Amino acid sequence: MKNRIITITFFVGTAITLISLLVLVFVADPLQLFNKHSDNKLLVGNMRQQAAGVINQYKFDSIVLGTSMLENTSSKEASNILGGNFTNISLSGSDFHTRSIVLKYALKNKEIKRVLYSLDGNVLTGSSISNTSNFDYLYDDNKLNDLKAYINPKYLLCSVYSSFCLLDVEVERPNAWYKNIEDSKRFGGLDNWFKAKNHWQIKAAFESILTSIESIKQGKVSIDKNLKQNIEKSHNYIDSTILEFVSKYPQTEFLLVIPPYSRISYAIDAQYNVSKFKHFKDSVKYLVAKSAKYKNLKIYGWGNHSFVDNISNYKDLGHYEYKINTFMLNAIKKEEGRLTTENIDNYLDVFTKKALGYDLIQIGNKIDKYLNPQ
Repeated sequence: MKNRIITITFFVGTAITLISLLVLVFVADPLQLFNKHSDNKLLVGNMRQQAAGVINQYKFDSIVLGTSMLENTSSKEASNILGGNFTNISLSGSDFHTRSIVLKYALKNKEIKRVLYSLDGNVLTGSSISNTSNFDYLYDDNKLNDLKAYINPKYLLCSVYSSFCLLDVEVERPNAWYKNIEDSKRFGGLDNWFKAKNHWQIKAAFESILTSIESIKQGKVSIDKNLKQNIEKSHNYIDSTILEFVSKYPQTEFLLVIPPYSRISYAIDAQYNVSKFKHFKDSVKYLVAKSAKYKNLKIYGWGNHSFVDNISNYKDLGHYEYKINTFMLNAIKKEEGRLTTENIDNYLDVFTKKALGYDLIQIGNKIDKYLNPQ
């Protein structure tokens, strides 16, 4: 009899504990999966999970869905310049497959007028399928399994102590990094890169520049022997992760932007990673050709602009100042930089000549001299 009472007490206690935890996380709901916070400035930093709550609880009719290349884009500016009511749910370092999960859910659950989307270079020339098991269940039709997110001890603690994982951020660009001191102090020119020579992004930039130059001096270039097959894979990848939605939602305008990386980055590809450069241009032409078929698809690129040559606008080879995010919005409004079947060949011709004409040796000598003083 005593053992029976102990067993019953154990199960009842466990049940009460579990129910209490469920009630706690449902009410506190750090990810806002079920309830909207009264203070909507409190958002967790993991946008792969947080975007589900934003889509579930917030009012908007347009989205910014890029990588770190669009994280600094103000949804308020986007709304004022392009019209509509934008929200920025960009996912750091995301490939097209990852974004397609979020995009599908947003289009299914909201009436989306516009999608501002980045065509990141390494993704545009790839076909990667990332592991999304730690968040993709938040974007299916089963609301009950959303509770799995709260198995995470971090979010359980956050349900009791909100300051543990909730951040006081700008709702208009919740994952913006432009105010981060470690990022902002690297803008302004090569001297600021030198001061941050131990930062991993600067280390990667210097290594990429110097390695490429050494190969170029030796007359070596990087060739993809399977380029034709890989280009075909990229086309299929673009079809399934982007164009499928363009076709299915003709009333939604898809604004696809090629992030304006630094000229140094383009020069490395044009002069050394020659197959990648050709692959990149082919993918751009492929999408531009599709934009002639789909009237709700527009492609934009600014790789021919002079600001791309100015290293002071960049904190590494690719990441630009937030003012360029504003520039892109205004350019889209004016249809400046729109790539069409009529202008794409000329655009890519100028783009290629600028990349091939950039003096990598000169900047490489400056870096080498700084890193290896006599």
